[in-house]
Amino acid sequence: MTLQLPIFPLEYFQTSPTKRFLSLKNSPGVLNPAYIDEIFQELKPIKPDNLMGEWDGYILSTGHPFENELEELNWFGNTFDSKDDVAPLIVAKNGERVRFEGWGLASLCEIKYQGIVSAALIYDERPIVVYYRAVRSDTVAGVIESKLFGKSKRVYFYLTKS
Repeated sequence: MTLQLPIFPLEYFQTSPTKRFLSLKNSPGVLNPAYIDEIFQELKPIKPDNLMGEWDGYILSTGHPFENELEELNWFGNTFDSKDDVAPLIVAKNGERVRFEGWGLASLCEIKYQGIVSAALIYDERPIVVYYRAVRSDTVAGVIESKLFGKSKRVYFYLTKS
């Protein structure tokens, strides 16, 4: 008697972009930005309305200099009150979530980035754009791009619903 096993395509054994992104959260040390970007490109888009509310923020460390600036500010996340009223930098101060006023406000819209239309945050007073993709209902991936970064390119992070 011959046992016949089913044949599965290679894609069957590969992990989903969601699982791959979630595994980054527990990765020790400095991450490879190209690897994070590869996963980010595979994540599904998110609508601005799905970002409303308070979110806690976490850096995916790649060694980018802006990561240190966010740490010094004590960056805690983002608050999306409406598409036109976004606090792009929430900091922790005396155990409380407070808006960091030094960088102004931002707004949300949909922008095509890496071939996918998804939610993006545009700072009102700085040359910074943040692109978002859905990971799960309570987790969002983000990429910060700015002319201020020069050759340093992108900063990667994720948000979890507060």
